[in-house]
Formats: sequence, C-alpha cells, structure tokens
Amino acid sequence: MAKLENDNLLVRGEELLTLLTDALKKLEESGRLDSSDYRSYLHGQVYGLATALRILFPGAGNLGEKAALLLRPVITEHVCACEEKDTV
Repeated sequence: MAKLENDNLLVRGEELLTLLTDALKKLEESGRLDSSDYRSYLHGQVYGLATALRILFPGAGNLGEKAALLLRPVITEHVCACEEKDTV
C-alpha cells in the first residue's frame, strides 16, 4: 500500500514539474511582451511551484533538484550592456 501512495505522490510531483516547465516557458515568451503585471504573476507561479517541489521532493536526482536546475537560468539571468574596451 505504501508503494502505491509513493507512486501516486511521484505522479503528482511530476505534474507540478510540468506546470513549472510551462510557467517558465511562458515567462520566457513574456519577455517579448510589455506586460510587467503578467511577468510578476508568472514569477510568483514559478516560485511557488519550485518551492513546493523542493519541500516535497528534496535531494539530488529528485524532482526538487530538477526544479532547481530548471530555475537556474532564470535566477542567474544576467545581461551585460557593457561595451568591450580594447586594452591594447
């Protein structure tokens, strides 16, 4: 009976991971729009889903780790508007 419960929990966690992936795609696509309210909403969705996965499925290789890897490009997003200077 415990295995069935664990399998069911894993299926639900994978559903959360799918929702997180979809929200991240929408967030990326929203960069082309001029809608800060929508981007704020998506940031909240992404944060909530990733937090739930981290709490429910901690550890390397689990869904929490997969969520963290999906979030890495968003969290470490960096755009440099600096001009390269010739140092010669």
